[in-house]
Amino acid sequence: MGVRAGALALVLTAALGGAGLAAEDDEAGPSILDHVPAFAGVAAARDTLADRGVRFSAFYFSDPRANLSGGVKRGTTYSGLLSLAVDLDAEKLVGIEGGRLHANMFQIHGRDVSERYVGNFMSADDIGARPSTRLFELWYEQKFSEQVAIRAGQMAIDVEFITSDYGEAFIDATFGWAGPPSENLPAGGPAYPLATPGVRLKLDPNENLSILAAVFNGYPSGKGEGDPETRNRHGLNFEIGDPPLAIVEGQYRYNQGEDAAGLPGTIKLGGYMHFGRFDDVERGSDGLVLGSPGSNDHPRRHRSNVNVYGVVDQQVWRLPGGTDEQGVGVFARAILGPSDRNAVDLYFDGGVVATGILPGRPRDVVGLAAAYANFSPGLLKADRAANAAIGYGRRPHGFEAVIEATYRAEIVPGLTVQPTAQYVVNPGASVIDAEEGAARRLPDATVFGVATIVRF
Repeated sequence: MGVRAGALALVLTAALGGAGLAAEDDEAGPSILDHVPAFAGVAAARDTLADRGVRFSAFYFSDPRANLSGGVKRGTTYSGLLSLAVDLDAEKLVGIEGGRLHANMFQIHGRDVSERYVGNFMSADDIGARPSTRLFELWYEQKFSEQVAIRAGQMAIDVEFITSDYGEAFIDATFGWAGPPSENLPAGGPAYPLATPGVRLKLDPNENLSILAAVFNGYPSGKGEGDPETRNRHGLNFEIGDPPLAIVEGQYRYNQGEDAAGLPGTIKLGGYMHFGRFDDVERGSDGLVLGSPGSNDHPRRHRSNVNVYGVVDQQVWRLPGGTDEQGVGVFARAILGPSDRNAVDLYFDGGVVATGILPGRPRDVVGLAAAYANFSPGLLKADRAANAAIGYGRRPHGFEAVIEATYRAEIVPGLTVQPTAQYVVNPGASVIDAEEGAARRLPDATVFGVATIVRF
């Protein structure tokens, strides 16, 4: 269940305007402090500090969730996430133009509905993680011009890479930090809730093109056995020296601005390479299929792992007389990796998102999306061999899929309520659930929840 705690699924960026993940004024989004008179004094103090170079932000994500049918069993959970962030403007504080220091921490509590009741690896709970109070990111960024910026420190890859702007509207974790890197990379990669030391370079040759490149420590909790989140419970390990994870992404934005000839869109192409060693998902070091009679069950080892990906966001209709954001947009994303060392070797997701199209609801969002994760044929061979060894003759599933419908309603600026319904096909894909001594597949699951998000 690699996506069990795999992402903060930048849905938080969309719902909150980047609370805790960004600090620029034009990214900040609405705060409830500015729209509830009782908080006027707190808002004034916040703004005074921001004018002096110290900017605080926070949000709280409340997420009760129920598995209504299928999966492991029916049941209800509650997850909560409190994020506190501070950004220091180096120019205002110490006279270094273009410098910024950022830090944020999480207080995570509750249980993950996917881990406890559904059994799927593309987690239905975007904030599901081990309960903990932990440091997330701690980095310094220096802009050398409008075209060049370098960031260094403890960072998360899912904040900037492999993201879809429209995909951020959804709650299922896979629409943020997608299934393949979360399932295939050690500890799920440097993504929520595990950041890791790294360096990121961003180049903006012009207003339409960006190139991002980064290198991270490839093992967010260091090498070792057991739950990575438990090994790095408070985000203070600052692991370095492990085989690195490198990623490069190019972003091309077109039809931007009021005078554009068509509707705006973005294309992202990239790839990542982990320089560690990876187990073969099918064959052992003796050449036999893992789990088959006579196999030593010690997987072959491979040097490095490379995946490539593409993301498209495209507005297809704009509300007449509305803002640039109001209208209908679509997104699609694909990730591909070698099948001999990746449990998930092929992945697609996509969907449609409508913003502000309901009368009197200019900031509400409604969306429908689907994701498909294909499991490696070699892994299925090994699963079939293991199934035969326990007398279970049925073929394992070759994929897991999820469909999500969601509606995000703004109650007041800074406070949103978001009901979401998900239908999970083949939970856990080839996972076999032992119940009362008999093996069985997990039936398709139906999950429902209502997230409440407050930005301060």
